[in-house]
Amino acid sequence: MPTDAETVRDLRMRVKILEMEVREIHEEADRAREVFKGVLFHQQLALLLAIRKRPVVTYEYLDNVTEEHGKYNRYEGEMHQTLRTKVAVCKLKKKLKPYGIEIKTWRGIGYYLDDENKAKLKQLMEKKDD
Repeated sequence: MPTDAETVRDLRMRVKILEMEVREIHEEADRAREVFKGVLFHQQLALLLAIRKRPVVTYEYLDNVTEEHGKYNRYEGEMHQTLRTKVAVCKLKKKLKPYGIEIKTWRGIGYYLDDENKAKLKQLMEKKDD
């Protein structure tokens, strides 16, 4: 059984890994800004890239992404976190629909992009680079 010190060390390492992932998402959002210039807000880009990065993203994970931008963090509590994430993703889904990209919902868990939609997003990003 791990000691308290080992548990704290493991948790700190996990926090550092998650902070690094969030930082990478923000860097990708900066690069992707040109692709969706005038279409998606900075926060929506961060959400899209967070969903693209993981097989399934939870409401809590996406709430951390939206919280970084300060727009939706007026209220606290799990119910508000889930609600603000759902609202933000709903708006994002509407904006991606004309591009043929569909964010899927895993009810009670979070969101994901299937392989087909990841390929569409990748193709769109590569096309804009040309």
